[in-house]
Amino acid sequence: MRLAILVGSVLISNAVYATRESSASSAVATSVTGIVFDSLVMRGLAGATVQLVTSDGLSSSRITKTDSSGRFAFEDVPRGTYLLGFFHPKLDSLNLTSESQHLDIRADQPIQTQLSVPSGRTIARKVCGASFVTESSGLLLGYVRGADNTMPRAGGIVIVRWAELVIAKGSIQRVISSTNAVASPTGLFAACGVPVGSPLLLQASAGPESSGAFEVTVPSSGFLNRDVFVAPVTRTIVRSLDSGPDVELLQGSGRLRGQVWGSNRRPVAGARVRVWATRLEATSNDDGEFSLSGLPEGTHTLEVRAIGFSPAQIPVDILAGHAGAAEVELANVAVTLDTVRVTAQRLYASRRLLDMERRARLGMGRIYGANELNKRNPFVLTDVLRMVPGIRVVHGRFSDAVVMRDRGGFGFCRPEFIVDNVRMMVDDGFPVNWMVQMNDVLAVEVYTTVIPAEFMSRTQCGMIVVTTGGRPPRAKR
Repeated sequence: MRLAILVGSVLISNAVYATRESSASSAVATSVTGIVFDSLVMRGLAGATVQLVTSDGLSSSRITKTDSSGRFAFEDVPRGTYLLGFFHPKLDSLNLTSESQHLDIRADQPIQTQLSVPSGRTIARKVCGASFVTESSGLLLGYVRGADNTMPRAGGIVIVRWAELVIAKGSIQRVISSTNAVASPTGLFAACGVPVGSPLLLQASAGPESSGAFEVTVPSSGFLNRDVFVAPVTRTIVRSLDSGPDVELLQGSGRLRGQVWGSNRRPVAGARVRVWATRLEATSNDDGEFSLSGLPEGTHTLEVRAIGFSPAQIPVDILAGHAGAAEVELANVAVTLDTVRVTAQRLYASRRLLDMERRARLGMGRIYGANELNKRNPFVLTDVLRMVPGIRVVHGRFSDAVVMRDRGGFGFCRPEFIVDNVRMMVDDGFPVNWMVQMNDVLAVEVYTTVIPAEFMSRTQCGMIVVTTGGRPPRAKR
């Protein structure tokens, strides 16, 4: 009997000890802290929903939000095996899901970790494949959405165009390349292999709906996320009063307001603000503020010009039911002062300049050389052409268009363009001002009646010839 009592006492003691040890083990807890990092903009992601669940997904689930710097914290986390992940609207817009992180908590030491949005090149490789992603090419990703309700438009088509230089047979030619991206049933489109760091001209359509033409640039990261909004197109025909060509302009019920700043963050007064393909224009007030109404809805290009500043063109989203907002920062025009004046014998840097000098002596057309261009200080090519007799610069469908009287004198026509002996294709989808950068233009030749034999126009219209190569700065006296 005494032995039985002793054995029973030992068993009870062991059970109590095991219970205490188990309780002590489960009472051990630690903290899990970290940051959700946005690799696309290189900073913490605010407002992300971070979730910590046990590996079986049943026993425990805890949720918290990241602060303004992207940081999060879970306190009093018991020992165990967990999965850690996050959700954010940015992931949804990129059609991504976050990868879960495995945490095995076996001690009471605090755990620090990091979750992240993938880098641009990682996203591009995942969507396009490694062959489409290089140092000079990447991905443009976004949704085609309706301007009336922002809902995705399945089957929408996004046309992407860009200019590039091609070296072939010892010559350099400027060609226009393009690609079409078709939106998926969810409205998502992906344009793979587009150039990095070069302007891209976009326009989207979905059935009877369309956007305007606007410009974007894929950054060095190789990835750009940009939605495009489309809306039914309403056009009005403006008749010319002097037998010029009719002009087709866009209109609608959209509204846009905004503010124009200088690089010093001071408001710019007197800036001219307009939307491409419309004749609607506004002037910023003393606070740099402007407003426009009667605009076509969808994504369009807002152009801003002011004396003393470089012009700016930015895409704007004009949605139904409320006024869009835009802030535009203008860069000051750099002023270069010569410290040394050098005089040398005149030499021709190329055969093209020698040929241009010969044509100037023949007096067939008007030639604007480096000195004349420096006096005019044009920002874009149409700034030169609008002052040439016989030339008219009119508002085209998506940007300014150049017209002149045909050589028969019966009406207006669009002249042909030649840049560095290469005949260019210019239409509404590829504006005149996209052909060249004015600081690289040496001369502009305009032929409205008689055309030099080496150019041989294929139409009854005139010819505009541009020679590039880097214009020397204006000499200071």
